[in-house]
Amino acid sequence: MAISRRVAVRSFASARAGDRYSSAQRLTAFRRAQGLVLPSLGFWLGLAAIATVAGLVRELWMVPLIGELRGHQVGTAIVAAAFLGAIAVFVGRMRLSPREALVIGAAWLLCAIAFEFGFGHYVDGLSWTRLLSDYDLSKGRLLLVLWLVVGIGPFMISRREQRRVSTPSMGNFTR
Repeated sequence: MAISRRVAVRSFASARAGDRYSSAQRLTAFRRAQGLVLPSLGFWLGLAAIATVAGLVRELWMVPLIGELRGHQVGTAIVAAAFLGAIAVFVGRMRLSPREALVIGAAWLLCAIAFEFGFGHYVDGLSWTRLLSDYDLSKGRLLLVLWLVVGIGPFMISRREQRRVSTPSMGNFTR
């Protein structure tokens, strides 16, 4: 009986010691998350605007000059680069942790795919087959690459920023 009581007390103590965050820390994290919702949503609308303008430029200018497939590929590369630049500014300005960046990137990805399929099908009148064809890498379609940028770009940039800040440069050492 004494052994089982010791095990129970030790289990309870280690469970309490294993609590990762205090209630005050959880409340602070919750408030931080609340403070990120509106800026993240507003920023996603900015990404949607960038993609919409790029799509118009692609259809009106690039496709007639270089063809549909090359226009899609060049347009996707340009939008991906613009997104990475904009995401880097957002991550730096909001000082996102890698965890926050991963959650925000996943939310942006879900919003982007919902917008792509919803707008494409119900507003543009494109068939589901046509919409899905943009994800076929074997046929040179690169939309999947753009969604990878949106989904994991914030995380990758946040990790890079975290490493850059935590790694001292040679000029920071004094004798």
